[in-house]
Amino acid sequence: MYFNSKFQTFGIAFLIVCTIICPFQTQQLQALSQPDLEFDTGVAFKHLKKYDQLAPLLPGSENSQDFLAYAKKTLENSLWSVEIQSWAHSGPSITLNNLIAKKSNQNDNSKGIIVLGAHYDARAWADKDPDRTKRKDPVPGINDGGSGVVVLLELARTVSIPEGYEVWIVLFDAEDQGGISGWKGGQSGWIIGSTYFVKSLSDSDKNRMKLAVILDIVGDYNLNLHKESSSDSQQTNKIWDLANELGYGENFLDQTGSSIIDDHRPFINAGIPAVDIIQQRSKDGYDFFKWHHTTNDTIENVDRESLSKVGRTMEYYLEKLELDPMSSNLILSILIVSGVIVLFGTLVFVFRKKLFKKRYN
Repeated sequence: MYFNSKFQTFGIAFLIVCTIICPFQTQQLQALSQPDLEFDTGVAFKHLKKYDQLAPLLPGSENSQDFLAYAKKTLENSLWSVEIQSWAHSGPSITLNNLIAKKSNQNDNSKGIIVLGAHYDARAWADKDPDRTKRKDPVPGINDGGSGVVVLLELARTVSIPEGYEVWIVLFDAEDQGGISGWKGGQSGWIIGSTYFVKSLSDSDKNRMKLAVILDIVGDYNLNLHKESSSDSQQTNKIWDLANELGYGENFLDQTGSSIIDDHRPFINAGIPAVDIIQQRSKDGYDFFKWHHTTNDTIENVDRESLSKVGRTMEYYLEKLELDPMSSNLILSILIVSGVIVLFGTLVFVFRKKLFKKRYN
């Protein structure tokens, strides 16, 4: 009779543990299978139309200033703190500007800063244009420049800042001027704005910076994203896995591509993990995309669904950071270990009691 009552105790303990653990696991599975995402492609494309109206956004131009004013107002309307980082560049002699927007959800256990970045400048020369007479005309830059920017502007409206983190959205100037006469700095005239931004970081901010994710050339039809080979592999794999969960596996390919000179490089050189989400080769075989560095990099050649897929993937990625999987796994581990201890202790007690009764009967 005593033996049976102990098994009843064991059963009750087991049910209690299951009652605690099972809903916890179910909530995680529900969150995984039914993400509640708010990224609005229509809003992102509205921003792209504004970019298109002002194109080309050449460094130092009035159009560039006008778009920064538009982006600043858009971000401030979503309660981001915005500043313009200006400096005198010497090759050529011109004033360049980065936009830096910040929003935090910090507590006593601050986990650091996440940077989301894109370049907003357009290339001054369309040196790959099929019409040779246009090769010193400016590139509109609607995909190579505009696409990453407008995804970030819409993300700024929809994203929930992960608990304990500060998120910075940075729009970089003068990423795309490499190889043009007179342009120096950065890396052979490329990535000038991001190089200046990283070099200007305080030691405190640099130490708190946990990750930078760069978006570039994400608006092509039939989006075709390989994993950039110099990017942080762990975070790249997480982003690609989440894109696959959302059904975008045909766009986020489980294949490693090349190492690209892009705005993630200064972060990596400074010891900050970084991921570059960039189309390196189109599905129809062109380097980057068919209209790369041509006068045909226009809004007609940008697919709003591609913007949506990248935006929703990034929103989901940041949402998963908010779940803090390390903490969730720790709680789950504690519950499982506690349950095992309860079960083991109950079984040992029952066995010893049974042995004791046999010995003295």
